[in-house]
Amino acid sequence: MFSKKKIGLTLSGGAARGFAHIGVLKVLQENSIPIHYVTGTSVGSIVGALICGGYGWEEILKIARDLKWSELVRPTLSGMGLVKSDRLENFINDLLGSVEFRDLEIPLRVVAVDLNRAEELIFDSGSVARAVRASSSVPGIFEPVLEKKRVLVDGGVINNLPCSLARKMGAQKVIAVDLNANPSNDQPPENLLDITYRSFAIMLNNSSMEGRSNADIVIQPELHDYNYHDLSKADDMVRKGEEAAQAQIKRLKRLR
Repeated sequence: MFSKKKIGLTLSGGAARGFAHIGVLKVLQENSIPIHYVTGTSVGSIVGALICGGYGWEEILKIARDLKWSELVRPTLSGMGLVKSDRLENFINDLLGSVEFRDLEIPLRVVAVDLNRAEELIFDSGSVARAVRASSSVPGIFEPVLEKKRVLVDGGVINNLPCSLARKMGAQKVIAVDLNANPSNDQPPENLLDITYRSFAIMLNNSSMEGRSNADIVIQPELHDYNYHDLSKADDMVRKGEEAAQAQIKRLKRLR
């Protein structure tokens, strides 16, 4: 559908909660709401790369339903993290065909953080899969990605919801999908992984504040009951994303 407005879609990080992004995408595509630019952090960069590479929501959901952590990571003894994420890079390359940013159907920007310089790094060229891997490297769990003199980790450390980046790309209206609006949980953490992810979730919520204020529409799926590392509840979280987007459907349609 032709749109006079250039619309940007910004997808936050949130690990396994990223399944909710698919539900939002379902609503956007079924209602012919065009997306001209995509920015993403961490799992948002994964889903964003697939969108920009031409995948529809049904294809992404099919991939998500079969996903296992063993396809994305493997144990490491480097002392820099618990797991190594080279399999994630290979996974994205297998799905997209080793594309570079210039090859994508929709322009994409991916956010990571350089620990050496303590600054945000924006990927807009080169390997998409490499950028996604860097953006998704949760510190303390994933090994950082070493690139030249850079030590790259999850972009959520600084900018989990990069809406301003979508505007810099040319977006006149920005739809933001925030997976971390409510990081609290009444249940005590069960293990080290749970403690690490929930601590990181608090950081993600704080680093999303500027993005929420810079978006025209903020979609916040209710994910209070879902943790950040359980991949077994894809359909439930997709439904939560769909419900959150449908709640704003009138505003979304006005963007067309």
